[in-house]
Amino acid sequence: MCGIAGGVGIGAPKEPFLAKVLDSIDHRGPDERGTFLDDGVALGICRLAIIDVGAGQQPVSNEARTIQLVFNGEIYNFKSLREDLVAKGHRFRSNGDSEVIVHLYEEYGVDFVQKLNGMFAIAIWDSRGKRLILVRDRMGKKPLWYSLQSDGTLLFASEIKALVAAGVSTTLRPAAISEVLSFGYVNAPRSAFNEISQIPPASVGIWHNGTFEKSKYWSPDFSHEKKVSYEVALERGKELIKAAVERRLISERPLGSFLSGGYDSTVVTAYMSQLVPGKVRTFSIGFDDPKYDESKYAREVAKYLGTKHIEEKLSPDPTLLLQQLSRSLDQPFADSSIIPTFMLAKFAREEVVVALGGDGGDEVFGGYDRYVATPMMQRWNIAMALAAPLGKRLSAREEISHRKVRRILSQIRSYPSLASRYRGVISLGSDSELKSLISRDFHSTSAATEFESQFAREGARDDLSKMLRSDFEWYLPGDLLVKADMATMAHSLEVRSPLLDHEIVEWAAGLPSEFKIRGRQSKYLLKEIARSLVPAELIDRPKMGFAIPRADWLRTGLKTMTHDLLTDQTARDRGWFLQNQVEKVLAEHISGRDRDGVIWPMLILELWARNWLDR
Repeated sequence: MCGIAGGVGIGAPKEPFLAKVLDSIDHRGPDERGTFLDDGVALGICRLAIIDVGAGQQPVSNEARTIQLVFNGEIYNFKSLREDLVAKGHRFRSNGDSEVIVHLYEEYGVDFVQKLNGMFAIAIWDSRGKRLILVRDRMGKKPLWYSLQSDGTLLFASEIKALVAAGVSTTLRPAAISEVLSFGYVNAPRSAFNEISQIPPASVGIWHNGTFEKSKYWSPDFSHEKKVSYEVALERGKELIKAAVERRLISERPLGSFLSGGYDSTVVTAYMSQLVPGKVRTFSIGFDDPKYDESKYAREVAKYLGTKHIEEKLSPDPTLLLQQLSRSLDQPFADSSIIPTFMLAKFAREEVVVALGGDGGDEVFGGYDRYVATPMMQRWNIAMALAAPLGKRLSAREEISHRKVRRILSQIRSYPSLASRYRGVISLGSDSELKSLISRDFHSTSAATEFESQFAREGARDDLSKMLRSDFEWYLPGDLLVKADMATMAHSLEVRSPLLDHEIVEWAAGLPSEFKIRGRQSKYLLKEIARSLVPAELIDRPKMGFAIPRADWLRTGLKTMTHDLLTDQTARDRGWFLQNQVEKVLAEHISGRDRDGVIWPMLILELWARNWLDR
């Protein structure tokens, strides 16, 4: 796991300027540095050494030194790929995965990516054709940002802050304000800046002579349903998940597992316990407030599995914590669960360098309640239209103060399509609410329109498949995987996600929907797998999620900072929000009516602006 950066063209960074760029992402790879510089080409890496620690330095080249590579991530099947390449006559100087990629590219060209099982952001300089190839993994686990300059220079990096350090000028993309208020994040290929973009997941970008073209090389197939019995699918699921966990155990550095006590992390940890000699190190954190504390459930699962369980109860200063986190987030990101993830990563890094996690279980196997509720509400669309006035009156009542209850009531209304209803369900606030908060110059519906258009397009066989496909294209790469990468790499910790192995994703996408949703029970097949590994009573409990007491913090520890940041002259001069509405929302929240759903993203945007826009 590493941080990479560089450029190609007449404006490519020179030494020692490249060193300054790498300084900005040193947290991603504090073990060693490597650079390659040639006329109009610069490649750099900060390495977190995990595989082939002694001899896996990058950049790495072929024998003729006509191909140079830096990459961030891990290739889990590199040993079998290496064997195949040796049989074809390739010779290796190291025992790691980076040199395997170089020889794969020599053998197969850009199609080499189809051979990889892993998470990766790859940069290859091919001096024979004078071209730079950028490749991102199928799910988008590893970030890869770029900026194409007016003179044709292409700059790239693992984080936006490295592009800023490389001299990329940045201006706010106005529509980003609405996107963060609506979804909590900015999705690929965009960023919050006009000048910076992302390589989308499962995509290749090729630079040649000042032009840059991108293409997609993979997507899960939600159009075809497998003809398979449930019993066969259950056994196949066990085989695939166990194999995915086993692939992710390769490491020369200490290895552990995040354990919440929920189904996803329990399945991963249980298989890990079967495969690793000795006791697996597991990690969990909790808060003093029992509504946000899963640690007792993790403790019970850890005891049953016999892991070496390490947990910590936290009582953080929310102001200091949020200020620290905001300095790491060079892209506005309003999913507040990044806070416990950030704290867990910091805690786990004291013991291990690599951790396995349960990310992806909900998106792959249908684990969210919204997958059950959204189609049901749309089928009752006429009844919802008739009941809408009642829902509106109830949500306006002062005694109904909890945000989640009012969110449910807000969905008692008519929507023209499943696409629009699903967007309404996942949005942080209603369209009318956001329109009343965001000033006209920054209010945009472009992302909402794009979301609904992509949701409704052909290629998904039923309602569940449409929702899962949408989450694979928006929520997973825009939110969950950004959270996992930023929170862990801020502490030089690598996290691996077996449930997002692309072989599992491809297989699960074709499963009959009733294997995932049965009646009103979500994630049916994965829960059955979990129950085969640990007693049901340890894991059969309401879904809690990895959350913080956000609404309470905004009334207590974060109250002063929030009010000051959102109402001072600096915020007013930005003109992003209508100040009378901001002050109204803040007052309503302090009075006991939860408005953290819109206050939090506004606060995150303002903190981001002061760290990364006002420079």
